[in-house]
Amino acid sequence: MAAQDRIVVDNAVVPLDFTYNYRVGQSMEKFIKGLGDKKILGVKCSGCSKVVVPPRQFCGTCNRVMDEWVEVGPGGTVELYTVGHVTVEKGLVEVADAPSVLALIKLDGATGLLAGEVEGVEPSGVKNGMRVRAVFKEPAEDSLNDLDHFEPAG
Repeated sequence: MAAQDRIVVDNAVVPLDFTYNYRVGQSMEKFIKGLGDKKILGVKCSGCSKVVVPPRQFCGTCNRVMDEWVEVGPGGTVELYTVGHVTVEKGLVEVADAPSVLALIKLDGATGLLAGEVEGVEPSGVKNGMRVRAVFKEPAEDSLNDLDHFEPAG
């Protein structure tokens, strides 16, 4: 399956490498620093009371500035999920050593959904409505990767 697992041009593999260097902004910076402290922070809209994670500056429903910070999770519920059988590294698609589960999780106290990988359970054991909890990286690196994955909650 090597050829169909990669982007191929004239029988040559073309690795794609996109490097970005940009400031994440005040909201995402605060969110990332919270992850380093093992906290998941969201913002609450003063108009419609929606709590959004990851945070954004304006409410998508009523267009108000969102500046009230609240801690959510670390527990949540799997709302939707998919099982992946490939990995993508710098544009190269490879067959994964083992399947992985990517889920949209409604964290306790949040209105919206946060994407995260679910580990510690076979893909066949993941179900919509399943309770999960956040697992943080040790030691923290002050990056988005500090929220390492989610695992089934007791």
